[in-house]
Amino acid sequence: WTVEGIGTAPLNETDLAAAAGYGVSLEAREFVEEITDSSQLAKYGLAEPQASVVTKLNDGTELTLSVGDEVPTSSTSVYITADGKNVYTYYKSRCEYFLRNRLGFVDLTAVPAYDQSSGEEVRRMTIERIDLEEPIVLEAILPDDENAIQVYTYRMLSPYTAYADLTDVPTFVYSLFGLTASECEWVGMEEQDYEIAGLNEPNCVVTVETNQRTYKLTLGKALVETKEDDSGSTTQTVRAFYGVSDDRPDILYRFETSDLPMMSIQPEKLLSKLFLMPYIYSLNSLHYSDPTGRDVTIGIETIPAKDEDSEDQHSFTLNGEPTKDQPVKDLYQYLISAAGEELYFDSDKGELLAEIVYSYNDRNEGMNGSDTVRFYSSNTDRKVIIELNGENLFKTRQGYVTQLYSNIDNYLSGGEIVYTY
Repeated sequence: WTVEGIGTAPLNETDLAAAAGYGVSLEAREFVEEITDSSQLAKYGLAEPQASVVTKLNDGTELTLSVGDEVPTSSTSVYITADGKNVYTYYKSRCEYFLRNRLGFVDLTAVPAYDQSSGEEVRRMTIERIDLEEPIVLEAILPDDENAIQVYTYRMLSPYTAYADLTDVPTFVYSLFGLTASECEWVGMEEQDYEIAGLNEPNCVVTVETNQRTYKLTLGKALVETKEDDSGSTTQTVRAFYGVSDDRPDILYRFETSDLPMMSIQPEKLLSKLFLMPYIYSLNSLHYSDPTGRDVTIGIETIPAKDEDSEDQHSFTLNGEPTKDQPVKDLYQYLISAAGEELYFDSDKGELLAEIVYSYNDRNEGMNGSDTVRFYSSNTDRKVIIELNGENLFKTRQGYVTQLYSNIDNYLSGGEIVYTY
C-alpha cells in the first residue's frame, strides 16, 4: 500500500487492508428506505456526506460508498448509500477508516517491540528530564561482574550510586520498547517543525542502550488540558507530549502521558531498600567510626590466582594487623543489611550516630571510588536517618544502630554477630 502525500512514512498495513476491504465487501446492518427524490438524502447526511469512497478494481470496475450522519437511535451506526438511492445503516466503527486524514494511516509504533528471541538485552537506560538536576542512569549488572552482588540485575549510577529495585526496574528499563503513539501529527519534520514542537529544548530525552543498538526518544512540548469549574477555578492537566524517536526522526507523534512512565518516575522509586551491597572482595578497605570512640579499619587484599584452575586468595587486616576472615564476613553481612523502611529527602537531621566508608579497588566506569554511609538521629521521630554520599535517602529503625554498636563491640572482643534488629 501507499498513501499519497506522506512520502515514505511507515504505514499501518492492517488498517489500510481493512479500509480497502470494507470498500468492496460490505453487508449493511439494516435497510432504511429507497430514495425517490435525491433531496431526501439530506435528512441522512448523505447529500453532503462525511466521506465519499471510490474503490477501483483491477478490471476497471468502480465501487462507490457515501457515509452520512450517525443514526439518532444508535450511537454505533451511521447511514450509508452505495448508489444514491438505497439508504442503509452500517457499523460506525468500520466507517471510521474512511473518516481519517492521510496521517491516520501512519504506523504509530514509534519504537520497535522487544524481541526476546533475538538475544537483545538492555545494558543502560538514561533519562534526562527538565525537572531533574541530574539524569537517571540505570545500568545492567552483567553475570561476569565480580564487583556486584549477583542477586541484583540493575544498579543506579545517577543521581545516586546504589542498587536498583529488583521488582520494578527490570520492567521499567524495557518500557520504551513497543511504545505506540496515539496520533501522528506530522510527516516530514524540518528544523522549524522541531522548534514548534518544543523538541529543540525537550522536556525529556530517553536513551536505551542494548547489546545490539541504541534507541532514543525525545519528548518536547506538553499538551495541556484546561478545565474550569462552576466557581470559575481552572485546573490544568498535562495530557500528552509531542515526540520523535530516532527510528522515525521525520515523524512527529503525540504520546499520551499515561503511556510515558519515564516522564513522572522519580529516582527514589527505583532504588532498592537494600541500598548498598558491594561485593566484599571489590573493596580495598572499610572504615567504621562513631562519636562514642569506636574506630575500626578493615583492610581487604585480593591475591590473584596463579592460573585458571586456581582461585583468588584473600587476606584481611584489622587496624593494620592480620585478622581472621570469618569474623570480618559476619560483621560485613550485618553492615550491608541496613534497609531503608521509608524514603526521606528532607535536609533536617540530628546528631551523627555512625559512619561507614567503603573504599573500592576497581569501580566500574561512572561509579565513585568510595561510598560513605552515615546514620543520623531524627529530630522528628524515634527513627534513624540513612545518608548515602551526602544525600539523605531513607529512615529505618533505631534498633539497627543499637545493634550496630553491639556488633562492633562483639567483633572486637571475639563475640557473636547478631543479624536481627
